[in-house]
Amino acid sequence: MSQPAKPRLRISAADLLPPDLPASARGGETRERILKAAAKVLVAGDGQCEIADVARAAGVSAGLSYHYFTSKAGLIAAVVEAFYDRMEAAVMEPNPKPGAGWGERERLRLERMIDFYYAEPLAPLILTRLSRTPDVAAVEAARLARHIDLAARNVELAQQKDEIPSELDPHLLGAMILGGLRQAIGQALGQPKRPSRDKLAEQLWSFIAGAAQLKPVKKKATR
Repeated sequence: MSQPAKPRLRISAADLLPPDLPASARGGETRERILKAAAKVLVAGDGQCEIADVARAAGVSAGLSYHYFTSKAGLIAAVVEAFYDRMEAAVMEPNPKPGAGWGERERLRLERMIDFYYAEPLAPLILTRLSRTPDVAAVEAARLARHIDLAARNVELAQQKDEIPSELDPHLLGAMILGGLRQAIGQALGQPKRPSRDKLAEQLWSFIAGAAQLKPVKKKATR
């Protein structure tokens, strides 16, 4: 007589996670660990990675990696999303100097941007070869559109204060500045010897000030 088939053991992704965390927290922690591992593998592989290598670096199974990211392309796109989350938190969202004029404030923001890109091991990859893949290109296009909207509102406020000529189109100006910065910083990151942070900031600020047709800051008369 044949033996009755044994019921298949079903194991969910949550069963593979540490038991001392709530399911949602465990899932978030594991996803973050996979993202960090993927970033390290991408840097070590000069833009190349395999799910098996990422899973090994994260200390999880390849199957669990696929549970969070359905494909390698999806995983890389998520790494790029996390990269731009960090950039926005460090550069785009904070006001570098509340109460300062547009020129002074945005010069400081530019320096923060250069500092961020120069310190990020992923930056040379994301701004060069990874940006040519469809999934990463889609992430970059969406982020750039968001950044241009933020820049346009920023320019409009400066125009209301008569710091930037009102005849300049805020969205066109924002697109020119952000597109130019991305290309120039990517070029700097790809050079065998990067220009110094101060030299790059000086050149890029000259471009920004010219594009925005910044008016000279009036010095207060001394008595």
